[in-house]
Amino acid sequence: MKTKPSSLELKKIGLSCLNVSLRRTARLVTSYYDSILKPSGLRITQFSILVGIGHEEECSITDLSRLTDIDRTTLQRSLEILKRDNLIRIEKKEAGNIRNLSLTKKGENKLAEAILLWEEAQSELTKSLGKPKFQETLRILSEVRKIPVLETQNQV
Repeated sequence: MKTKPSSLELKKIGLSCLNVSLRRTARLVTSYYDSILKPSGLRITQFSILVGIGHEEECSITDLSRLTDIDRTTLQRSLEILKRDNLIRIEKKEAGNIRNLSLTKKGENKLAEAILLWEEAQSELTKSLGKPKFQETLRILSEVRKIPVLETQNQV
């Protein structure tokens, strides 16, 4: 039987685990963006979904799930809230079980308002980290998402 892990072993895990570090950072960054977006009434997760829907000409829930890396169940809950708030439309296509997503006029206006706030947050973080480090961080995060074992896991 394995003995109880030492404090030193646990500290090593906390300092070297990619997941722990990414989650701690993600919580802080999410909280920061949420605080900046607060006047718009949107959270960064909702903002990201509206950006995804606005970006795609014809956007299905599956397309949006792939684009945002949000699982369909979690995405469905967020979409229902955005629909309830009249920010998006969810329309069933005639063929198959495909539902298209689109922004309502209210959603377009809300997104435009939120983009101005997002630009503030983005600018402050870029300035704080420095543009080269900011861009390098985005590049590294993109590389991490493309690690084969993670891509395979995401398809399960």
